[in-house]
Amino acid sequence: MAPDRAMDSSSSSSLSQSSSRAPTATTTEGTTVKELPEGDPMDGTRAQEEQPVAVKPEALDAAKEQKRRDEEQLSAAQRVWRFVKRAFEFVFIEQWFLVGIGVVIVLAWRFPNVARQGGIIEAEWSIRYLAVGIIFLISGLSIPPRNLYHRALDWKLHLACQITTFLLFPTIVFAIVSAVRAADPEHRRFHEWALVGLIVMGVMPTTVSSNVTMTGQAGGDVAATTVSVILGNTVGTFLTPALLEMFLSSSTWSFGKPVATGGGGIGQVYKRVLEQLGYSVFIPLFVGEVIQKLFTKQVKWAVKTLRLGKVGTFCLLLVIWSTFSGAFYENAFEVLTGEAIALLVTLNVGLYLLFATFLFALCRYIPFPHIARRDGRFVRTGTGPLFSPETTISINFTGAAKGAALGAPIVSVLYGGLSGEARGIVSLPLVLYQGSQVVLGQATVSILRAWNERKKREAAEAEEGRKRDEEARAGRTG
Repeated sequence: MAPDRAMDSSSSSSLSQSSSRAPTATTTEGTTVKELPEGDPMDGTRAQEEQPVAVKPEALDAAKEQKRRDEEQLSAAQRVWRFVKRAFEFVFIEQWFLVGIGVVIVLAWRFPNVARQGGIIEAEWSIRYLAVGIIFLISGLSIPPRNLYHRALDWKLHLACQITTFLLFPTIVFAIVSAVRAADPEHRRFHEWALVGLIVMGVMPTTVSSNVTMTGQAGGDVAATTVSVILGNTVGTFLTPALLEMFLSSSTWSFGKPVATGGGGIGQVYKRVLEQLGYSVFIPLFVGEVIQKLFTKQVKWAVKTLRLGKVGTFCLLLVIWSTFSGAFYENAFEVLTGEAIALLVTLNVGLYLLFATFLFALCRYIPFPHIARRDGRFVRTGTGPLFSPETTISINFTGAAKGAALGAPIVSVLYGGLSGEARGIVSLPLVLYQGSQVVLGQATVSILRAWNERKKREAAEAEEGRKRDEEARAGRTG
């Protein structure tokens, strides 16, 4: 009888241990999914799919061994087919946007009259208004109104983006351009209007479309990007011409002062830019928000089922197509030497990487005191990163970007008295920077998305650990 009792005792002990372990696993899984922030309706599904599963080391080794045996049994033809299939999926499915950029640049080179302003498809209407309007209509359908309101009151967000855009960026660009001019005062290696074009590029506000699209692709705060775009381009309408006048006021740069044609002058710039912002940004965004408010469930279904995010990305390709078509049509690439174009591209890449790295470090690695209002007074609650991972992604794409939405009217109005060739050279640095920032930004989308998802998992695990500690302390107290 003793052995039987021992076996019963051992069985009951093992059962109690297994039962005590089971609720912990269930609670952990359930709590992790439940604690995810609101946002994308697919977040919960993705979170369940991405939860790490506990696997025994011996089982993992067995699976690796089986996979190795399966690979050995494949014939040479099967291995080649598998490699080709994976390469095709990576290039044309995962990186279709980068392939699309190459395609539209080739189209702009071969057929520049199609998508330029005043061309066959009248891009000043079909792309600058319609395509960009679709991007912000989709943003209005996807962003809850309360998110836009909260981001509009985020003064830290506005300071980080606008100071970088209108103070740090143009100052560094002007210093570099002045050094290049001092090294080549007779402009034998670098065209003088290309230098002016770099200054024009430096004082531009952030781009209107690409940063909104890529912020959504990386899982960032699209509301923060949208508000920053609206504020930056509205302020830039008045600030950009003033900055340009300030940088070109010295005798050294007097040749680069605006050479306008016709009437209107700076007032014409304000009129054209505000019209474009109104028709392509404000109105579509407002209409999208109203539709979302009236038909919430239907809009969520449409955004998910119709893959409207992909539609917005395709519209961005149209914007890039139009931008490069204008540059090729004006023969801007043929006037400059290969050395000058290489310098422009290298400088653009370096500037984007510099400011993207600076903004990421500012948002995440500089300790910032957290202050909250309690009992009618402000108290310090601790220190930590300045912005959340989602807002960091938004600032990364917004603060380092420059847009042609304001650049095109400024160049066409303020430098309308120049020849078409000179005007094309002035706009070329901005065109090349827009292409560089889209390629580099798209290359970092997957990196930032993976980093954001890892931060979410770490936050969920930390919250689960905190709750377990609280339950343990409550159990000891009871």
